[in-house]
Amino acid sequence: MPKSYPPEFRRKVLDLLKAGRSVADLVRDLQISDQTIYTWRRQELIDTGQLPGITSRDQVELVAARRRIAELETELAVHRRAAELLKEAVPPKGRYAAIKQMAAEGLPVNVGCRVLRVSVSGYFAWLDRPPSARALRHAWLTERSGRSTPRLEACTAPAGSTRSCDSGRASSSATTRWRC
Repeated sequence: MPKSYPPEFRRKVLDLLKAGRSVADLVRDLQISDQTIYTWRRQELIDTGQLPGITSRDQVELVAARRRIAELETELAVHRRAAELLKEAVPPKGRYAAIKQMAAEGLPVNVGCRVLRVSVSGYFAWLDRPPSARALRHAWLTERSGRSTPRLEACTAPAGSTRSCDSGRASSSATTRWRC
């Protein structure tokens, strides 16, 4: 792994070169690679305009721009995937489920939370929270009936009446109440 030298050290090495020291002497005394010194010298010539090439300042800006482009591409991917998963207005819990699916696909959770406008801490709290009693009952009823929503098979009419209802729905009349 290449070493990273502070800018002050590089500047001192280049000053020693300008003062007349040879590269071989600096390699022996400072225990750094000769290729490193040649690279620093070449970059200094580029920075001062004596050689064509990308200056250090331009290189720093280019690296920052590439990093920002990568962030924006990731955010765009999250937007596209979120649009596919959430075709209509969805409450936060539904957005959490979408973020969980996007995270499973390799998209960053923090970007998903920012795009869908929910908190990262809220997402992780939702993720660790056990299902509610209502959610468990709904899952049990759905599994038991084999349908997406449970429905009663038959209902009986109010006391004193002989009518019955096979659909499990109450009458449209407000005065009649069905016991189901």
